Amino acid sequence: MQTNIDTYNEFCSKVFVSRETFEKLCIFHRTLIKWQNSINLISKSTISNIWKRHFLDCAQLYTYIRDIEGNVIDFGSGAGFPGMVLAIMGKKNVHLVESDYKKCVFLKEIAMLTKVDVTIHNCRIEKLASLNVELITCRALAPLNKLIDYAEIFINKSSNNNKKYPKMLFLKGKTINDELLELSKSKKIVFEEYPSITNKYGKILYINKVDVIEINNEK
Repeated sequence: MQTNIDTYNEFCSKVFVSRETFEKLCIFHRTLIKWQNSINLISKSTISNIWKRHFLDCAQLYTYIRDIEGNVIDFGSGAGFPGMVLAIMGKKNVHLVESDYKKCVFLKEIAMLTKVDVTIHNCRIEKLASLNVELITCRALAPLNKLIDYAEIFINKSSNNNKKYPKMLFLKGKTINDELLELSKSKKIVFEEYPSITNKYGKILYINKVDVIEINNEK
């Protein structure tokens, strides 16, 4: 049986936030439900459990990034998970990247209603202008190989001679081991893995370093 967490005390029993922050999450929730009637922002099957499946799932990431001071880019923000949730919780310099114009309009309304300062980029990840990035976040967008490829785009755009991958924080599910195995064929990563508090199969993957493996094709 699923436990409801849509009250302040219930939410804070899992992830602590101030009452002001929780009220902003409630505004986010009410607005999302309103927009859901005309735009498919989240899967219909998750609406009845939205606080656990979406809000709490994203909020649990905050503890891992509270000390990040530079730019945070959220790939494929969609309805604002996890980027908008993290911004509402107090994370500064959050950039939401979303290619769907209607979803960007929705994100702008959430930012306005909650009075949260975020930067919304209505474009594909590959088309995003050069930006110094300290951390990349993402949820349910693509396999690890593809996410690392996206991160490499920002390395190549950087004018810094000492180019390196930014840190990355991803929410992953049952396929994480297969994705890590596939990635290991071309990249060596230094990472930490944590259990999700919302899904027994879920994992939080924090990548600190990425190295390209030199493949010798000589016979």
